[in-house]
Amino acid sequence: MVDQPDTENASRIVQCALAEFAALRNELDDFSRAQRTIMNLNISGNAVIVGFVLSHKAGPQLLLVVPYLSITLGLLYQTYLLQIERIGDYVNDVIRPLLVDSTGDDRVFGWERDLRANLYLKPGTKLAGRLSFVLLILITPAVGLLWVIPFLNHGWYWLAWVGGLALYVLQLVNWARYSRHFYWA
Repeated sequence: MVDQPDTENASRIVQCALAEFAALRNELDDFSRAQRTIMNLNISGNAVIVGFVLSHKAGPQLLLVVPYLSITLGLLYQTYLLQIERIGDYVNDVIRPLLVDSTGDDRVFGWERDLRANLYLKPGTKLAGRLSFVLLILITPAVGLLWVIPFLNHGWYWLAWVGGLALYVLQLVNWARYSRHFYWA
């Protein structure tokens, strides 16, 4: 096999890296879109449940569904958030250095690098995301669990309540573990 000139090899590396970046960017967009859908489902689902209870079309025990809905969607939301972070790290740690080496220009992916330094990793910039997550995924199920306690008049309701509480504790532990490195960074 004959060695290719450095410029031709660099050109192939750049083409491959850009193709990989484009695929990862599409995947990132899909995860972001899924996160927005999850939040919308959470808001809509909880609004329907609370609406039925407040309009007396269902008993307050229906609120037992709130922790299951919010926490399941919250765990899925965090999974997508982790995937988005992994993609960003891969682009920053693997693709960008490869392109910088191949092109000799350290301005490659300047916008990505600027976003990472000045928005994503800057303290306090994730406040809206933190607050919406805390409100929708942590506070809403807690209110549902507390509100329904006086109406737990059957063993099955208590079993559902304990299951919701267990999920809530799981979500709190997961959020605390994950937030140390992402939310409060």
